[in-house]
Amino acid sequence: MDNPHRARFERDGYYIAANVLHQDLVDRLNALGDHILAQQDPEHFAQHKTTGSMVLIDWAMTCDHPAMAELVAHPNMLSVLDRLGFDQPKFGHGRIISKPPHSPPLFWHEDGRFWNDPVSYTTQPIQVFLMYYLTDTTPQNGCLRVVPGSHRKRHPLHDRISPRHTKELAAYENPDDPGFSRVDDEIDVPVKAGDLVIGYGNLLHASHANQSAERRTVLTMWYYPDFTNLPERTRATIVAAEGHNSHFTAAAPQTRAMLAPLKIEYDGDAEPIEIESVPGPAFK
Repeated sequence: MDNPHRARFERDGYYIAANVLHQDLVDRLNALGDHILAQQDPEHFAQHKTTGSMVLIDWAMTCDHPAMAELVAHPNMLSVLDRLGFDQPKFGHGRIISKPPHSPPLFWHEDGRFWNDPVSYTTQPIQVFLMYYLTDTTPQNGCLRVVPGSHRKRHPLHDRISPRHTKELAAYENPDDPGFSRVDDEIDVPVKAGDLVIGYGNLLHASHANQSAERRTVLTMWYYPDFTNLPERTRATIVAAEGHNSHFTAAAPQTRAMLAPLKIEYDGDAEPIEIESVPGPAFK
């Protein structure tokens, strides 16, 4: 059966679902994010000027904080993924990415880690990002920018920007770097707090500068939406890349029950594929 939502996602590389989170959870996540950010060393923010922060959301944080566990297993999110044809997603990790007031843009990049895997050159996603902005976004306060279709087809930006995330780009050492440029076919993706943006991991994306007087926080959560249908070597590679969820067993019983379906598990003996973050010659 044709699925127009999946077709649009495969064509554009991203998909927007409105009103996925209720305001109460958005408020709780904002409070949790502010608490965690307040604990970071000043050097962390100096190293991540273009993102603002890059705080890891691992299984320990997920299990320790009810709001984060609720986010990872949120039924509205699962319904959106099911709408796209993914009914058994698995959670890997996430990041608290919070741009402070009057901070620079985020550089163009793609987050593909599996370019040595032939699946990366198909429409079957290995990894996708789920972005939850905790405030309404506009070009003024640093909304997302994407190049539609750049997950499937090589774009001129691929040959102009750094193929890897560098310390220099993160620290905004050269504002004239091509990674901070504008391109004709980019589009802005402004959303409301609580909306969900889903994107292929290898979609070219960036963000505008935050020119406002308020912090702009996004929780970027990485999922493997079609994990059970991926080849064995791909699943073995994902397990090797994500590591073990050892903290899961120490979580409260209710939390374990909620998160258990999202755990990445593979007990086969396939050999992992070497991780590679730069597209190969097959990407044209």
